[in-house]
Amino acid sequence: MIDAPTIFARGVWRFIPSEDDASWVVSAGGTPAADSGPCGDLGVLVRRMLSAGVTAEEIARFARIIGYRVAFQVCYHLDDPNASYEGFDDVAPAIDWNLFRIEGGEPTDVIAGVHEVLLGADPSGREMRPVRSA
Repeated sequence: MIDAPTIFARGVWRFIPSEDDASWVVSAGGTPAADSGPCGDLGVLVRRMLSAGVTAEEIARFARIIGYRVAFQVCYHLDDPNASYEGFDDVAPAIDWNLFRIEGGEPTDVIAGVHEVLLGADPSGREMRPVRSA
C-alpha cells in the first residue's frame, strides 16, 4: 500500500509544468505586450528567451525545475513552520502548519515528510535528472 505522503506528492506533480509539452511556451510567446495583471509579462519574457536562442523545450524544462523547487519548498514549509518566520522579526511564530489526512470530514493523522518523497514521485522516473543524450 502506498503511504499518504507519496500519494500527496503524486498529486503535487500534477501541478508542476511538464517538460514534455512545450506548446504553452509557443502560446505564451505569442501573447500581446505585457499588461499590468498578474504574470502579465510572461509573453514578453518568453519572447526574449526565444529570441536569445533558448528553445521552447529548454524553457519548458526550466519551468519544470522551478516548479519542482517551489513545490519542494512548500512541502518542506509544512514540516518546518518556523522557517516561514525567518526574517520577520516583527511577527511572533504563533502559527503551526500541518497537512492532515481527512476521513469522514474529520482530520485524522498528520501527513509529514512530503518533501522527502517528492523527488521520488517524479512521474518521469528520472527524479528531475536531465534526459540523457543518446
